[in-house]
Amino acid sequence: MLNSDQVLTDLAAADVSWRDVVVLDSTGSTNTDLAAAVAAGTASSGAVLAADNQSAGRGRLDREWYSQSGATLTFSVYLTAPANSAQFLPLLMGLAVVRAIPAADDQVTLKWPNDVLVNGRKAAGILAEAVSGGAVVGCGINVGLTAEQLPVPDSHSLSLAGIDIERNDLLARVLIELHQIHQRWAEAGYHAEAAGLLAEFRRRCGTLGRQVRVQLPDGGQLEGRAEDIDDVGQLVVASATGQQTVSVGDVIHLRH
Repeated sequence: MLNSDQVLTDLAAADVSWRDVVVLDSTGSTNTDLAAAVAAGTASSGAVLAADNQSAGRGRLDREWYSQSGATLTFSVYLTAPANSAQFLPLLMGLAVVRAIPAADDQVTLKWPNDVLVNGRKAAGILAEAVSGGAVVGCGINVGLTAEQLPVPDSHSLSLAGIDIERNDLLARVLIELHQIHQRWAEAGYHAEAAGLLAEFRRRCGTLGRQVRVQLPDGGQLEGRAEDIDDVGQLVVASATGQQTVSVGDVIHLRH
């Protein structure tokens, strides 16, 4: 079971200042609960809420996120940032997750804007929701799911990929990396490029250099080559009509 004492011990050993770590047996959504705590003034920057099971977990565009007790890691973190920089927060969470997973760089990659892929298949999703002073950034990681438990055919889990890690250890590792990343970002004036974090995200992002189809919020779509991620976290796509930037959209990696 998830255990806040174990996670806090690991955070203290790594000199991480975050101490507001709460673990629940079950809840509807850690993002919803933590956002309510921020609104009530009872959560400070770096507050963490994790749950062994979520009954109403959400992904982007209000999709359901399936939580399997004992086999998935679901948690949310309140991260502060200026409004004009907060769009980068889910990318920073993704970077923390790929750093934390004990595997080779080419085995664990990022898919813009909010997925972590293991061997090219989705093993984690991220959802950021704006709140006062920043955002609540939620993350769900398939840790020990069996093939029969996977929610969709193109999903994956760490255990199925041969990556053996216990959930408390993984949560602590993600938070340690996220703390370091967020601190470094803040010290650089919330400029990911100046902090060296944009270069690392680009290097770990499997979307770049690929032919992609982007499903846009208005129902349209954009197809082309993913060229870059700019300094505010937007995807730059070279299409038949020229270079375009995308701030929000669902990306499909094309096989050709």
